[in-house]
Amino acid sequence: MPRLLTLSATLLTATLLSTASAKTEITFLYGLGGELGKAIESMIKEFNAAQNDVTVRGEFANDYEGVVQKALAGIAAGQPAGDVMQLEVAYVPRIAASGALVNLKTLPGFQTSFDTFWPVFKTQVSRPDGAVYSMPWNNSNPVLYYNPELLKKAGFSVPPRTYPELRVAAKKITAATGVPAIALSSFPWVLEGAVWSNGGEMVDNGKLLLDQPAAKAVITDWAGFFRDGSAVLQSPNTNADFAAGKVAMVMNSVASRPGLKASVPFKFGTAPLPYYKKPVVPVGGATLGISKGSSADKQQAAWTFIRWLAQPQQQFTWIKMSNYVPITRTTTNLPAYKTYVASEKGLEIGGQQLSSARPRPSTTGYVQGTQEIIKSLDRIFLQNAPIDATLSDLVQRTQPLFKDTK
Repeated sequence: MPRLLTLSATLLTATLLSTASAKTEITFLYGLGGELGKAIESMIKEFNAAQNDVTVRGEFANDYEGVVQKALAGIAAGQPAGDVMQLEVAYVPRIAASGALVNLKTLPGFQTSFDTFWPVFKTQVSRPDGAVYSMPWNNSNPVLYYNPELLKKAGFSVPPRTYPELRVAAKKITAATGVPAIALSSFPWVLEGAVWSNGGEMVDNGKLLLDQPAAKAVITDWAGFFRDGSAVLQSPNTNADFAAGKVAMVMNSVASRPGLKASVPFKFGTAPLPYYKKPVVPVGGATLGISKGSSADKQQAAWTFIRWLAQPQQQFTWIKMSNYVPITRTTTNLPAYKTYVASEKGLEIGGQQLSSARPRPSTTGYVQGTQEIIKSLDRIFLQNAPIDATLSDLVQRTQPLFKDTK
């Protein structure tokens, strides 16, 4: 009998120790590949090594759209595609509307974490009903990258600061170099900042406003770049063209910098985003949401991971690998961060632009509306479509998509 008691006690102790040491495993579904994907896996590895309660397993979904498609498939199947999901900001309302995301305001320590964010990021993730379904993480704003040698041939040491100045300079640069001065995009991220800087809005009161004077003036100005031959349309090949000296300037995310450094054979320059009347910069990127269908222990483990990623030291580690902007003021004030951005010209611009930043529109219909905007701008920029008629048609066709926009 004593032997049986001893054996039972031993088995009970082993069971308790096993339970105590068991980690909660969660899946992190993310949509960034290449060097940024490697950086994400590095952060996951560091988190897993830093504590003994949670194990994160990364799963690459090819891109942001892939994350959304897997998330929607998981919702339909009643099985979360990931416990933590990296959601591009414009997709959050769509997933949240399905009831698939945890309201993070209900989780312990939310306000403490939330209070550290830059105001623009608080606005970005706060929904009209007061809920917060995702937390900022890999956020960025666009900057202007330029080829100093091509600009020098036209007599410029740096790009002009405003769009009107850039329009004049672009003609000179194209004439002096024989290549387009700038690549402009029909994807409306940079356009949003340009319209806001000209005193306009993209959407308001249930309507797209690209046919209104401030926005129309910007689009007309941009069309002029194409019609005088000083611009080309930005495409997946634009960074390669920039590296080959086939275009002098391109506006892209601060997080494009690591990829450009790896592929561009010359020392490129970085300048703030141009503006019209006042600097305004759109903030985009992705946020982190927690699947409501995950078990309670997985939700808590996911929250532990998200809060860890937002801590200043982890943010700084992430920024060094990715060049995304700091999401918290505390990170911005780290002595190590200040030393880092001072180590290379151009690194500081993304963080500096946060003081004039606005979040991108993120209503449920904006993704669909964006595709229609792209089609119309392509017609204007590439096919010389009449601007007034094309924009009026765009606004009328998209009216149902923006009915939920205030």
